[in-house]
Amino acid sequence: MAKNSLVYSNARVKALENTFLTNEKIVRMAYSDSLEDGIKVLMESSYGGGIVADAKNYDEILQAEDRKVSEFVFDAMPDGQGMETFAVKADYHNLKAIVKGKYMRLDDIDFMLMPKGNLDPKEIKDMIYADDYSMLSESMQKALMTIDSARADGNTSPRFIDLTLDKACYIDIMAMLKKAKNKFMTAYWQTNIDMMNISAFVRASKAGEVDAFKESFIEGGKLDISFFNTDTQGVLDKLAYSPYPQIAEALKAGDFVSFERIWDNSLINIFKEGRNDIFSVAPIAGFYVAKKIEIKIVRMICILLKNDVEKDVIKDRLRELYA
Repeated sequence: MAKNSLVYSNARVKALENTFLTNEKIVRMAYSDSLEDGIKVLMESSYGGGIVADAKNYDEILQAEDRKVSEFVFDAMPDGQGMETFAVKADYHNLKAIVKGKYMRLDDIDFMLMPKGNLDPKEIKDMIYADDYSMLSESMQKALMTIDSARADGNTSPRFIDLTLDKACYIDIMAMLKKAKNKFMTAYWQTNIDMMNISAFVRASKAGEVDAFKESFIEGGKLDISFFNTDTQGVLDKLAYSPYPQIAEALKAGDFVSFERIWDNSLINIFKEGRNDIFSVAPIAGFYVAKKIEIKIVRMICILLKNDVEKDVIKDRLRELYA
């Protein structure tokens, strides 16, 4: 059986689901007396493949776990089901880091790079530094030429690079989703795009920078740009009758912690419906999304423990688990 068949891929994932941190371990970590004690929970769980690192270098463990998960999923993911979009996102992350490194003359960007997506980061770097974009997607080529033109006019700000490449990224993602016609992957990206746009609108509106929001708006979600053609209160009122009524109350209260928790939980719940369906992409895609969110939660706990934040504050930031 081909390694990229759904049944084979999902069977491999089922064998790895016991690598999720349990709720008990997350709580133990969150209520640890120190960062050192919190890291012990990760060591007991062979996080990052059992890598040993000093507590102050906890990010080495998290990067190793991220790399392990990404490499496994990108190798095992079935073809033509829309999961290639995860790898595209990794490619664009690396592309942004490499372009910034080139134009800002940064000596070391390796720590900023994600594992190989559809493209090897070294190959991307070679192409960017050689100004040869011919092997990249059409959207990537257009974005890079736009950045090159702007550079000639003196505009190579990190924000401009991010904005230009983000728009290209989602053009590629939506094209892949249209071809794959996979309900789980489509729902994931539509939800993620809507949440990004909602967050960007609220923050930009409060800062009096609505024009900047319109410039950064990402196409492809369920909510088009016309949804945001009003003030903050108007958008929040409309959210109560949108596909995302649960976030309206949190944002009305200015509670971005709850909003981000609801965001992550919404993404995980998309795949829970089909997590036991071996003929669906849900098990392997859900594993990847849940693992990425788990790593984010662990990183957040480490940062809060390092800064000796009150335990109740840490508890408020925990997410619903997939395990």
